[in-house]
Amino acid sequence: MTGSQAGYHRPIGVTILAILAGFAALAELWRMLVFLGIANFTFVGKTVSFSSPQWGQAIWALILAAIWVWVATGFWNVRAYAVQFGIFVSLFTLIFGFMALLFGSTVEAETVPWLLAGAIFFYLSYPGVQQNFVAHEMSMMTPEQRAAFEQMQAAMAASVKANAAAMGQAAAPAAPVPPAPAVPPAPPSPPSEPGSGSL
Repeated sequence: MTGSQAGYHRPIGVTILAILAGFAALAELWRMLVFLGIANFTFVGKTVSFSSPQWGQAIWALILAAIWVWVATGFWNVRAYAVQFGIFVSLFTLIFGFMALLFGSTVEAETVPWLLAGAIFFYLSYPGVQQNFVAHEMSMMTPEQRAAFEQMQAAMAASVKANAAAMGQAAAPAAPVPPAPAVPPAPPSPPSEPGSGSL
């Protein structure tokens, strides 16, 4: 650990995120056991159990549990990758729960993972939460990495500026085209002779 890391204090919100992600991993492991028919649980007076193993849902629950453990570790260590993966896996958990409902699961079995994933998603989406992760990640960079990062940011800013200038020139209006001369009105038709009209 470098000197900047040794004195780092983890914000309470980040600690809560890590704990919630750990609970989400445990909930997914529990769901795996429920889908396999090994365990059951009661939620609001209704027992959820399966008489035969639901292998597809159990495997997905195990995969989600492994991802939640990895994300919880990233939250605990205040790593920037955990933010994006936390958003992704929380949305995936919400969608997976809905899909599981369509293929045999119950609302009771999906409620706990939905609540945990929803809380993590909304907290990570709150403005300013991601800055803790970015600041900690920047503090872990070596001087060479920081210099390379600053050079990359400067190059990207120059590229954006050049593209904006090019787009400004392309979008600049050309010299106005003079309007076409007005077409003179058609001459009046000659008057008809009095005796040649039809009756």
